[in-house]
Amino acid sequence: MNNNYEFNPWLSDAKTYAAGVTFEQLIEKYGFKREEILRLAGNESTLGVSPLAIEAAEKALSSSNYYDEPNSEELMSALYEKFKPLTPQIEKLGFVVGNGMDKIIEHTLCLFIKAGDTVVNFNPTFDFYSFCALKMGARILDLGRHDPNQDENISNDSLTFQPKIENIQTDIEKHEAETGSKVKVIFLCTPNNPSGNVLNLSELEKVAKYANEKNIILFVDHAYIEFTNREDFEATKIINKYPNMIIGYTFSKAYGLAGYRIGYGLMHQELKDIYLKYNTPFLCAKPSLKAAKAALQDTEHFLKIINNNARERPKLEAALLELGFKVYPSATNFILFETQKNSDEVMEYLFSKAIILRRSSISSPNAIRMTIGRADENLRVIKALKEFTEF
Repeated sequence: MNNNYEFNPWLSDAKTYAAGVTFEQLIEKYGFKREEILRLAGNESTLGVSPLAIEAAEKALSSSNYYDEPNSEELMSALYEKFKPLTPQIEKLGFVVGNGMDKIIEHTLCLFIKAGDTVVNFNPTFDFYSFCALKMGARILDLGRHDPNQDENISNDSLTFQPKIENIQTDIEKHEAETGSKVKVIFLCTPNNPSGNVLNLSELEKVAKYANEKNIILFVDHAYIEFTNREDFEATKIINKYPNMIIGYTFSKAYGLAGYRIGYGLMHQELKDIYLKYNTPFLCAKPSLKAAKAALQDTEHFLKIINNNARERPKLEAALLELGFKVYPSATNFILFETQKNSDEVMEYLFSKAIILRRSSISSPNAIRMTIGRADENLRVIKALKEFTEF
């Protein structure tokens, strides 16, 4: 094979994105049947898909020999109606739709980043920001989060893994002076993945104000916002003041449509026009778009997911604490906890019991992230963890 091609040199800094253990890997290793495996690793819903969404997707199949609208206008119109009660002056804003929020993140970086520019992160957070930025030749400025295991000044549990924003101006200006690289995009995930904590709106606005003054794009990742009290934490409350802000959302979590791969973003109309001008049309499959629109209308199924999470999260936190794990406060549909034993050993034992959780070494060496499932599923995990701790 002739290898006379040359990759972009900055790709050597980009790590392969790790998606976690799959059903197929456990089936191959242990011989389980798929229905025996409990996967609580990807923050997906285990409560199934909205019946209305399935019906809408099935109806779209017979006409899928044709593309849907170029920019998914039908779904954007439905989102506009859904967000009217949440968003002051929504007429100044517009939606974009993508093949998962990943595609919106990627296109945002494509619009504003060139090789050598800098993207700001607050690790531990969603790996994809750095993965995608490095792939495009950007530098990463990690401003970090307050780790209660290491930061003696942080004693209040509500501040667990909060982003270090207090010196953001000084940190960014120092970086730019030392490297000559300009900060173009800031990613801020709230509620944060994998730590589960949410940022107060007043703190979020501090970042937004600074980013606006510096002409930096602020991408607020709200993948898990539906699991919070949105009145207190929703960035739509302030977006009208900050034309540089993009808010990312997904149908994968609270709407239970992970396999349909639909994400969406909210931004000012002027920015939306630029975004769409340089975007690829027909990004999403027609059945997925129809399913997403129907899911917006299926309040019963949406509340089933939200209410299950609200009911099960405190019970699961209490059970993990009783087993002696360190449990981080969560405002999401998952919980991050730490084991005193080697997390690889814990995970391997769970795999042998047909249970898939996710290691979160980005948080700490022995941290594990668990999606909140149904009551019986959570009890199955707790039982297995109890067995392991008793060895």
